[in-house]
Amino acid sequence: MKIRCALLAAALALLLAGCQVEEPAETASVPPDTAAPVGESVPSETPSPALDPLEELLAQYPIDDDHDAFLVDTGGRLGTLLVTVELGEREQDLELRETPLYIAIWDPEDMSEAIQEMESTIFNIFHWHAEVDANFDGYMDFSYTYAMGNQPCYAHLWIWDEDVGQFVEVPEYAEISMPYCDPETETIDGWARESAAGDGVTTFHRWEDGELVCVRRIETYCPWEQGVPIIVSVQDRVDGELKRVYYEEFPWELDEIEGREAWRLEASKWGSLDYHGET
Repeated sequence: MKIRCALLAAALALLLAGCQVEEPAETASVPPDTAAPVGESVPSETPSPALDPLEELLAQYPIDDDHDAFLVDTGGRLGTLLVTVELGEREQDLELRETPLYIAIWDPEDMSEAIQEMESTIFNIFHWHAEVDANFDGYMDFSYTYAMGNQPCYAHLWIWDEDVGQFVEVPEYAEISMPYCDPETETIDGWARESAAGDGVTTFHRWEDGELVCVRRIETYCPWEQGVPIIVSVQDRVDGELKRVYYEEFPWELDEIEGREAWRLEASKWGSLDYHGET
């Protein structure tokens, strides 16, 4: 009898064990003292840095097919200025594609009205500007590209006048192809390629009494035609105007490699403004 009761008790114990509900696995939870209130999110550990006020101002102005905007740190008493650019109505002449350009200068400290407005033109390019100290006076200027070809590239230039607190356009700069402002020599160098032979026009400009003038112009012409000479011509600024100081014709026969290189070597010598020909 005792054995039978023991078996019945064991069977009952097994039956009760099978009916017990399995406890769920433990999961990570937010500690009670740090849990966020209902409807609020937990802030990130590293908040996003605030935007620079000037960058916030710039972000308010459109940059699209007809508008442009950028900042120029003049380095003067007005500091960084906002430049906005807007295209006018395009000309009907599809060959020229000349388009009016309206530029406004704004002082971020007082945006009630522009401190300066200018008008210009572009031809086949937009949204190309550069900040550069083009007259090497320590104040930042800006240029805006208005035409670009396979190699030649031209831009308008406005230099900062600290005395009047405005930008002043430099028309001569617009005639320089691929201008490069060299602070070491304080010259603005230009290059306009003529053909794949590497011929073309090299120019050097300097500032004289506040005006940008060409102090040397090197022209090379390679006709790619047997029997027609290659020309190297150099002009220097003498008594306020350009005068020819060197001219040479180099014969070019298709089988004379040395003859081909002679004109290049001669032109490269004049690439230094300290060179004034053989004595």
